[in-house]
Order: sequence, then structure tokens, then C-alpha cells
Amino acid sequence: MKVSELAALVGGLSEPSKMPGFAYGIPAQACKLGAILRKKKGSVCFSCYAFKGMYVFPVVKNAQAKRLKILLSDMFAWKRAMVSLLEKKYRRKTGDERVFRFHDSGDIQSVEHLSAIVDIAKLLPSIKFWLPTRELKMVREYLSSGKTFPANLVVRISAAMVGQETGPLPEGTLGSTVGANTGHACPARNQGNECGDCRVCWNPKVKSVDYPLH
Repeated sequence: MKVSELAALVGGLSEPSKMPGFAYGIPAQACKLGAILRKKKGSVCFSCYAFKGMYVFPVVKNAQAKRLKILLSDMFAWKRAMVSLLEKKYRRKTGDERVFRFHDSGDIQSVEHLSAIVDIAKLLPSIKFWLPTRELKMVREYLSSGKTFPANLVVRISAAMVGQETGPLPEGTLGSTVGANTGHACPARNQGNECGDCRVCWNPKVKSVDYPLH
């Protein structure tokens, strides 16, 4: 199938200006825990960036809504199309360009969704995947059956509150914080709000990354 045909089957990919590679974003309104935290002052979700800037443009909101509908309607078909699409999109990328993020907006919807992401990573071992998530309960449920994450998938559990550390994390996962002044400080704020040559978020050796509130 052509790239355009595969893109239509998944609702297309995001291309965040901040980071290299591609990403996949769905509506932040669909976040499970995030929707609750969105109402809690002092939480990271209270001032979520995915409710600001370009994310409020109708074209972006419509694209995200389309992706979510496709994802929830047939996850197996979505997974299969994502693998084929990413194979083609990353064919000409090399080295540090071969990175991908789930999600630049939104979060995992279910354990089944997480399992599909794991399968995608396993089928594309030459691409490094980063999955930031607040859905600790879903992650624990997935891991409880003895399953593990592939080496090319970095799952970072995000702290819920600004200034809060993540606390104990399940084996095989890493952490991220906002304004906690612990772990590796995201350098984007000092380099034009871009990743530049930094790939720390995808690095399984970095236990925690601290981001500024934005």
C-alpha cells in the first residue's frame, strides 16, 4: 500500500516541531486519569500544553479525533497499518532520526492499547519508541502477567503533580517529572524549545527526566 493509504488507515502521524521523527497524538480530552487531574489545581494536567497553541486549531483537533475513532474501532487493523506506515516513513531515516513518540497529545486508552504499542515496537526493532504515560494502573496490569517491554520501547511514568517525584516504579519502566528539579533536566528550554541532538527521553539508561511546566 502507498504511504497515503496507510496514513489514512491510522489517521496520519504528528510531526511536532520540537522533536525529531514522528509522533502519534489523540485528543487530550480522552485521557483517562488526565481528565480527572485536569480539574485538580497543581497537577501537571491542570495546565496541559495539549489544550493550548496549535492543539486548539480545528485541523489538529479533527485529526486527533479521527485517530482516536480509528484506534478504538479496530485496534488490530490500526496496529497492522501503523507497522507498515512506520516502516515506510522511517526507511530513509538513520541514526538519531529513528525515534518515535506515543503520544504528543493524549494517553493510552486501555491495556489492549498498550499491548498494541508493545507489538508495534517489537515488530520495528530499529526504531526507538518513547511512551510517556500517567496510566500507572494500566502499565502494572500489563506487566502483572509476566510480560515485559522490548528494549526499543521506553515507558516513562509521568508524575501527576508539579514538583512531585514519581516514587517507586514497576520494573522495566522509567520516570518523568515536571518542576521537581530531580533527574535529568530537559535542555529544550535552553535551545529554542527543541530537542536538538538530545535523545534522553528515548534513553533507557536515564531513570528520570525533569521537564519545565509549559
